Amino acid sequence: MSRPNVVFVLLDTVRADHVSALGYDRETTPNFDSFAEEATLYTDAIAQAPWSIPSHASLFTGKYPADHGATITSPVLAGEQTLAELCSEAGYETHAISPNNYVRPATGFARGFDSYEMPGQRQEPAMVSDLLARPVNWFTNTGWARAPAEAAFNRLRNTAKTTTDPPAPGDDGLLAAVDDRLQQVDNPFFLFVNLFDAHLPRSPDPEHAARFVDDDLTDAEIVEHERTHTLGAQPMDERGLRRFRQLYDADLRTMDDRFGALLDSLRAHGQLEDTLVVAVSDHGEHLGEYGLVGHQFSVFDGVISVPLAVSYPDGGPDRVDEQVEIRRLFQTILDETGARSYPDRSLKTGGGDDVARGAYYSPMLDIETLLRTGAVRYDRELLGERLSFARTGDTKVVSFNGTEWLFEVPEGGAPPITDAPVAELSEQLPNTSETASAVSPDSLLD
Repeated sequence: MSRPNVVFVLLDTVRADHVSALGYDRETTPNFDSFAEEATLYTDAIAQAPWSIPSHASLFTGKYPADHGATITSPVLAGEQTLAELCSEAGYETHAISPNNYVRPATGFARGFDSYEMPGQRQEPAMVSDLLARPVNWFTNTGWARAPAEAAFNRLRNTAKTTTDPPAPGDDGLLAAVDDRLQQVDNPFFLFVNLFDAHLPRSPDPEHAARFVDDDLTDAEIVEHERTHTLGAQPMDERGLRRFRQLYDADLRTMDDRFGALLDSLRAHGQLEDTLVVAVSDHGEHLGEYGLVGHQFSVFDGVISVPLAVSYPDGGPDRVDEQVEIRRLFQTILDETGARSYPDRSLKTGGGDDVARGAYYSPMLDIETLLRTGAVRYDRELLGERLSFARTGDTKVVSFNGTEWLFEVPEGGAPPITDAPVAELSEQLPNTSETASAVSPDSLLD
């Protein structure tokens, strides 16, 4: 059999429990749903980090954030051989099209790609990351140097205005760039595409905003940046949070339209049927749980439980309900293309993961205090402190700065979202207990 082409579609910022194929009661993702019906749908896929850089790095290297090192404290991926590099070595053309400002040449993600396009964004040569990696990673990992920059960044975000009129999506040229690339590629090729529509700020197509948002909420103010709400400068009230969630659903439908158009483009170029197509999110989005919006400061299921479907050219299982770590897409793609052999680690043949793990690295913030009381307290000693998780299908241990919390994983992943005030939402956190301490992440790995 000839080597399959690979199209890796990253559905940025999509939480699993708002995907209609995974049981959500609003039709947010009809194109993904149709794709998943013909592909293998993984119903319990777990990301290894709650934001773009470490999660993409895990997808591109197959490693945990603790091993590849691309985190808040060292945001430039360096020293790891990437999926694109290995595919290139195996004779693949390699191309990336991504408007994500974090996942770019300067942060080390262009290595191994023959071309890297950032539609609608300014971009730099791939060699810039070689120059930036050491000084940037030193700066972000050094408390006395980072502290004033962190404070300035938070002040900037906290002065952002709330708005009642979110922007509509602009035509960034992404779909045109995909179509142009498909006209030029020679087989075999590896194409990575990031669809960024579900990311903040909320900016759905007006048609979908009208479909998903209640008429009586159109004057409710929402935030443009997650820290504006989470760090307390201008938190949304109950009506704002409700509208924020509904606009998120509209953003998902907007993104899903583009996913459908991307599949149509592959079909029109005769590149869909015999191509390995991956559709996965890098992380989810908080929509009010524990007083959080966006995808910082936690490893709760709302930000690490994500959709995943894979279309294997020679067929695969219809559905996998076992928990799987999405970092295994690295081995899956290499195994399917013949670039490397990983039959025991491929998501197609290797079974589920009894324990899924990952982490978020603190930018000097006392995350436990934030979650429990809503208070913002920075401490240089907390820079890089791991907020980590170890998750089975039924239980989850979250650890931070010597404290461990034991959760039961509810059906559907994320805890229920209520319209309660932030102070009441924080009460959803379990108390630290001997039970939680006894079931440590290490004991789950035994």
